[in-house]
Formats: sequence, structure tokens, C-alpha cells
Amino acid sequence: MRITSKGRYGLKAMMELATIDSQDVLLKTREISERQAIPLKYLEQIINTLKKQNLVTSVRGSEGGYRLARPAHDISIYEILNSLEGDLSIIDKNDPSWGQGAQGVFWTELEDQIRRILEVPLSDFSDQNRAAADSLMYYI
Repeated sequence: MRITSKGRYGLKAMMELATIDSQDVLLKTREISERQAIPLKYLEQIINTLKKQNLVTSVRGSEGGYRLARPAHDISIYEILNSLEGDLSIIDKNDPSWGQGAQGVFWTELEDQIRRILEVPLSDFSDQNRAAADSLMYYI
């Protein structure tokens, strides 16, 4: 499993959208791009993928923008990464040798552990990242 820039940027964009408390507030891709240092054209592609996967919704027009399709506590990091990266499996499900013997048990358990780690809600992930950023000290 490899998380590409698409997955990392998509996660940053979703975290930015998760900061919105109200369903009435919308963020434009330009705002997200500037706040999270994501190239605008790349972000537009990512947002389109997230929209197709029903993770974000959009409102058209001059006052339009994007918001989460569901509350942040109902969206998992796994769901976001899976929608952007495709299958996150470390096991080739088309190769029957992965499931044979003791090694098969090891690989299956490893994959289950990775999935459990990534099943954290977006709201919790965002809170943890904000807390970590707030605790950083800078020295000159």
C-alpha cells in the first residue's frame, strides 16, 4: 500500500472542510488550495473524485463552494483514502497463495490492523492534527 500525493492532498482538503461547523458555510477550491498549499488544478481533480464518491457536495454559483456530504464523525480516513487511491489492500486478492498457511494468516491480520488504524473518523483525525500543531514550539 502506498499513499500518493493525491491521497495526502485529498485528506488535507477533507480536513479543511471538516473545520466548517455549519451546513450553510461553503468553501471554494481556491480557499482550500491557499489554506492547505495544494495546487488548484490538482485540487479540482481531487474534489471531483471526492464528489463522485459522495464524500463532498457542491453548490454552484458565485456564492457556491463545497462542504462535507456527511458529518465529519461519519467519514473515516480509510473511506477517504480508499476513494482516492483505490484498493488499499496489501494482499493481491486474485492470487490464492496469499491465503495459504501461516503466512496467509499473518498477511490477513496485518491488513486488518492497517484497516482498523485507518477507520478513525475524520473529526477525530482533524482534532488530533490540530492539537499536535498547537503543541509545536518554534525556536529562533
